[in-house]
Amino acid sequence: MLKIGYLDLDNPIAIISSNNRFESLRSFGDFAGLMMLSSFNLKNTSLPELEKAISEANTTSSAIGFSVIAWNRESIIQAAKLAVKERCLLEMDCTPFSKLDQVVDMIKDVKGVGATLSVKIKPQIIDDLGETVKRLKGSSVDMVHVDLIDLGAVGLKILKKASNAGAPAIMARCDVKDFEEAKSIFSMGADLISLSDCTDPEFAVWLAEVIKKFDDITGWYNAPKHICSGGDLRALAFCCLPVKDCPVLGTLHKIGMSPKEFATKKMELAKGTPLEHGDGTCFGSLVWCCKITKPCFMRDSVLQRTGLSPNSYMKLKKKLAEDLLNS
Repeated sequence: MLKIGYLDLDNPIAIISSNNRFESLRSFGDFAGLMMLSSFNLKNTSLPELEKAISEANTTSSAIGFSVIAWNRESIIQAAKLAVKERCLLEMDCTPFSKLDQVVDMIKDVKGVGATLSVKIKPQIIDDLGETVKRLKGSSVDMVHVDLIDLGAVGLKILKKASNAGAPAIMARCDVKDFEEAKSIFSMGADLISLSDCTDPEFAVWLAEVIKKFDDITGWYNAPKHICSGGDLRALAFCCLPVKDCPVLGTLHKIGMSPKEFATKKMELAKGTPLEHGDGTCFGSLVWCCKITKPCFMRDSVLQRTGLSPNSYMKLKKKLAEDLLNS
C-alpha cells in the first residue's frame, strides 16, 4: 500500500513503543504498517544492545523501525549500517534540538550507507518549518516524522505547511479518536499516522482496516481537501479551469504560476491519459473534475461511459498532483 525507501508498508498506521521494547507492541499483533522502537540514546546504548532489541521483534507483516537520539557521526553511521542489515527504518530524533544545522551532514552519512531514514521534528521549536522541510528533502531524507501531540487544530496547519513545502513522506505523531479525525490528518498531507503503544489495540486494528478499505474504494486514502476548502497544493489536481474568481487564483499567485500557465500545464500532463477527455463535464475534460467523494453526476456519467472506475480515476488524479508539483 505504501513504500518508504526499501520498506513496504501494508497500511499507513505506525505504533510507537515508549520503552524501547517490543513487549509493549505484542497486543497489536502484526496489523500495523510500521512498528517503531523509540528512542535509544546512543550515548548509553551499545550497538549490541540495539541489535538485541531489534532482534526481539516477532512480526511477519509489519515493517520495523527504531529511533535514536544523542548521536555523533560514528554512532549514527553504525546505527545506519544496522538498519540496512536488518532492513529497518532508522529515525533520527531531533526533537531535543532547536536547530537542524548539526544534523544535515549526518543525514548525508546515513544516506551514504543506504539506510531508509526518517527525521523526527517538533514544529514548536523550529524557526522556519518550510525551510527546514526543504533542507531535509534536499538531504534525501525518506520521511519526516512531525510531532503534533497536544497541538489540536494547529497541527493541521502545520501539516499543510510541511506538505506545501514539498516534504518527502510525512508521518504525523498524534492521538486520533475516530476515522474522521484520521482522515483530516491524512487530507492535510500526512502519509502515515503514528500512535503510541497506549492506544487501544482494538481501535488501532479497526482504524488500519478502515483506511485500507477506504483506499480500495477511493484509490487515494490521503487525498487532499479541495483548495476552496483549505486543502494543500496537491489539491490543484481537483481545481476547475481558473476562469472565475475563486481561491485557486490566490494559491497560484503564491506559487508564482499564472492561471494560463496552470491551465496549459494541467492539460499537457493529462494528455494521453483518460483524464484528457470528458465530454459532458463542466469544462470538457476530467482533468478539471473534483475528487470522487464529492457528488457530481456529470463526472460520474463520464466515468461510467468510459469504464473508468472511481479508484482508477483517483489514482490518475494522484499522479497528476505529483507531476504538477514536480514540474
